[in-house]
Amino acid sequence: MPSRAPGRLSVLIPTYGDAYALELVLRMLDRQTLAPDRFEVVVVNDGSDPAPYQPLLSAVHPYELRFDTLPAHLGRAAARNRAVELATGEVVCFLDGDVLAEPTLLERHLAFHDGRDEPAVLIGKRYEGDWSVLAAAAGGEPVTTALVGDRHEDFRFRVPGRDERPRDWLTGAPWAFALTNNVSMPRRVVLDVGGFDEAYGTRWGFEDTDLAYRIHRHLGGDDERFCYDAAAVGFHLPAVRDITNLQEDYLVNLQLFRDRHRDLAVEVVDLPAPTEVSRKLRYYRRMLAHCAQRRVGWLPEAWPRVEDLAGRPVLCQAFGTDQVVLGEGSATLDHGRDVSKTNLHLLGTWTPFSDDEFDAVVSVDLWRFLEQRELSRFLRQSLRVAREVVLVYTEDAASRLAEPDLPVLTTPDLFLPMLRRRYPQAVRESDDAGSVLRIPRT
Repeated sequence: MPSRAPGRLSVLIPTYGDAYALELVLRMLDRQTLAPDRFEVVVVNDGSDPAPYQPLLSAVHPYELRFDTLPAHLGRAAARNRAVELATGEVVCFLDGDVLAEPTLLERHLAFHDGRDEPAVLIGKRYEGDWSVLAAAAGGEPVTTALVGDRHEDFRFRVPGRDERPRDWLTGAPWAFALTNNVSMPRRVVLDVGGFDEAYGTRWGFEDTDLAYRIHRHLGGDDERFCYDAAAVGFHLPAVRDITNLQEDYLVNLQLFRDRHRDLAVEVVDLPAPTEVSRKLRYYRRMLAHCAQRRVGWLPEAWPRVEDLAGRPVLCQAFGTDQVVLGEGSATLDHGRDVSKTNLHLLGTWTPFSDDEFDAVVSVDLWRFLEQRELSRFLRQSLRVAREVVLVYTEDAASRLAEPDLPVLTTPDLFLPMLRRRYPQAVRESDDAGSVLRIPRT
């Protein structure tokens, strides 16, 4: 199939009550090396007072600028959906209303999509700009990387230089990096996945991660379709923000994101940088695959040691759960079986289950591979949905899974003092096969 160049690029920008920042953003787009007839700019005001924006509409730009206002404040998802609807370009590039484009940004985005037979996503780099960036933009001076150096690296990578090996970091969860402050993709793909989910409302966070996650799945889960260009640079203007409210919004929308997509990939998303999300996802997928292959975490072997739970509603984190008759109302986290309403591919650090839904949460050896953050959350979450946590330790599990890159808790003697510091009610039952640690809810 012959390739063809994409049509005009549409730059889509949501804005809400910040005409000052938008004016600087539009002014920087005047400096683009991409010919003005190759792109358009579509701005959608998310229901804020349109009056402050009126002077911007009379300004002369070398590119076509279109401006629309939503009838009410509906959130960035709604504003971006309206912009997608208005766009005429075959490729859309999402920018935030406070991100300044380095002169080659649009040219690099369009060149990436030029000639591709298959749809893909290009993630640009965003520097956290400081007052020098603001002063340069306001003074009509060029905004370049020389203004920031390494002081304000892209927060998604945290450590300077990591963006020199993008494929290493994107693999596993490339969608976690595809924030709409600087990202492009074919317009058709956005429409095919249903656009942005407007349920995220006016709260901050995850409407763009949700879209990227669905696009990743739509493209067959192919990590190679998500690419990163450290030279496609945007600069985030400094701002005065209510961090407390942003964090509260983040947590509400995080819960919505997890409930929308109940799988391991979404479960490990959290406050850490996306590099940690992709690393953790790679680690846990590898761990689960090795455990399944070598029958580590096998419920049928452990069930006789917790026979007091027979006939009771339990949540089991293990493999081989279909070979044990569990009590009515039970559910499983068994990655060796197909996903269903009662079998989720989760770690258990977050679950959609209700408080007190189970008598116990049982983990067979898999808890021994959880990193500290996930283990702490697994215990806390388990004691929310059940009145007891039962951790089964099998003596020969570690020897069956001798992998140097899969650290495993080798003995409960190391763990029990730490466990009792947080949960002093924990008790240990031992036999020749290993140990069972029980943590009743107090």
